[in-house]
Amino acid sequence: MPSQRWYRAFPDLTLFNSVKAYMVQAHNRAAVCWLDSLGLSDSELLKASGILAKESAPVVVLSATPSESEAFSVLATGVKGYCHAESVPEQFVEVAQAVASGGYWVPPELVQRFATAALTVGAVKTSEVPEGFDQLTEREYQVAMAVGKGFNNKEIASQLGLGERTIKAHLTTTFEKLQVRDRVQLALIVNRLPLH
Repeated sequence: MPSQRWYRAFPDLTLFNSVKAYMVQAHNRAAVCWLDSLGLSDSELLKASGILAKESAPVVVLSATPSESEAFSVLATGVKGYCHAESVPEQFVEVAQAVASGGYWVPPELVQRFATAALTVGAVKTSEVPEGFDQLTEREYQVAMAVGKGFNNKEIASQLGLGERTIKAHLTTTFEKLQVRDRVQLALIVNRLPLH
């Protein structure tokens, strides 16, 4: 049963009861596809998210009980977003905007976990500089590295002795120079992980 929050966020929401029905009947594949994980086993969720991510618009998985392991698993299939099924309507709109523009969206509390996990995934020499980082100023580089470690803007500002607005300005310039859309993509690049 769909949440009323979904309808408040997206009054024109169309529901499909299966991936196959969506693939056959969906006329607007440019819109974000929301996949409700309720009632799906882990393997069914991964299969459905993989099919939709390959064949469809940007996919966001809605979870009644979000977890780090589930988030990692579905994002690895090519899904662009992952959030709680009972998020407030405004958050659904924010998620839709992020993924529709080519970015990723995960709950803020998971961004630090992703960055921490990314640091332990591969043994990369710390002297290696990710591709494109030679374009960054020293401050932009410092901000990017802090994002890669999972710090939020307030923490970065405190660490570098700068204002949050300055951090946002450095991030905007960094996104443009590296041609990334958001801090999740930046963290992936900093940690030498592939972008989907």
